[in-house]
Amino acid sequence: MKKITLTLIAASMVFLSGCGQKEKAAIGPAVIKINNSVITKGMVDASFKTGALSSGNIDVNKPENRFIYLIYKNKTVNDLIVKELLTQEADKRKISISDEEIKSKLDEIMNKVGGKARFEQSLALNNLNKDSFSDMIKFDMLKEKLVNNLSGVKKVNEGAIKDFYVKNQDKHFKQPEQVKASHILISASESDIRSKIEAEGKKLSAAELNKKVKAEMDAAKNKAEKILAEVKAKPDKFAVLAKKESQDPSSAEKGGDLGFFDNKQMVKEFSKVAFSIKPGEISNLVKTEFGYHIIKVVDRKKAGLVPFDEVKPQIAKYLEQQTKMQSIQKLIESSRNNAKIVYLDKEYDPKKIETEIRELVKKQKAPQAPTKKEIKN
Repeated sequence: MKKITLTLIAASMVFLSGCGQKEKAAIGPAVIKINNSVITKGMVDASFKTGALSSGNIDVNKPENRFIYLIYKNKTVNDLIVKELLTQEADKRKISISDEEIKSKLDEIMNKVGGKARFEQSLALNNLNKDSFSDMIKFDMLKEKLVNNLSGVKKVNEGAIKDFYVKNQDKHFKQPEQVKASHILISASESDIRSKIEAEGKKLSAAELNKKVKAEMDAAKNKAEKILAEVKAKPDKFAVLAKKESQDPSSAEKGGDLGFFDNKQMVKEFSKVAFSIKPGEISNLVKTEFGYHIIKVVDRKKAGLVPFDEVKPQIAKYLEQQTKMQSIQKLIESSRNNAKIVYLDKEYDPKKIETEIRELVKKQKAPQAPTKKEIKN
């Protein structure tokens, strides 16, 4: 099963910002005034919290992590300023995003990650909720419309695409060996089964819990073995059985088709088998963290240079995005220069934050005075 994450899906959009927060966060005193609008302490705190959570187990509020805290604070403040400036610019141009447009984009992303359950799981893993992610998407779409509304945005021509391909062959367009495969998955995760049983609230001893987990794992394996026998007997029915039996929502509706992938795009146990069998062959059961797989290899591609025509659309899209990013950056700079920005609370002034960051960097570079113990030694 491909290691697909919400981050990758979000990255496929043109400009996903990390400052998306619902206006309900607009509580507390105003700390920054931009023309006739304000950014409140509540808005900064909510956005900061989302960003700081991505630092993992580091408590950014501890004194020893002051540098990390300031980096996040500086980014948060600047992101919110940019968001407000571009929102005001969109209002001037009468550009807006409807609820229907947001819902359509959410549905598109949900389908790409494999359904509602996996979408919500991905949100949780990225420390987001549906409201904050929807707001991020709304702002992203707003920027896209803004760029399309700007004059002077250059179109990407064939020559620029070809030039990028030639100059970046070694860096971007050498592809490892790939296989095209389909699979049927019968879900069986010991940790998920254990959590589900524990959530039922029944008091069980460790032995009883383990017995129940084993019973469910065995049941999943038995089901997978029956499907395997059917597939081996009727290999031409693989796609039909995948649609009917596979518990991988992202590929089941496509007859189990996973497309082409290299051996790093799949979990190790899956790749090992997929790359060891020939096109047309069907594997025995393969156990991974997701459950039991039955793999059918359809095709192979040798390692080598990806043909220009194959990557031309992706290069064109990338170059278009770069052009749009440059255009939006110019608009941000222009809006910032022309806006009346007042830092009502100086603690939220980026210049003050950046000054403290520089001072901390200087202290870290400065030689430390020896301790008494070091002097004695």
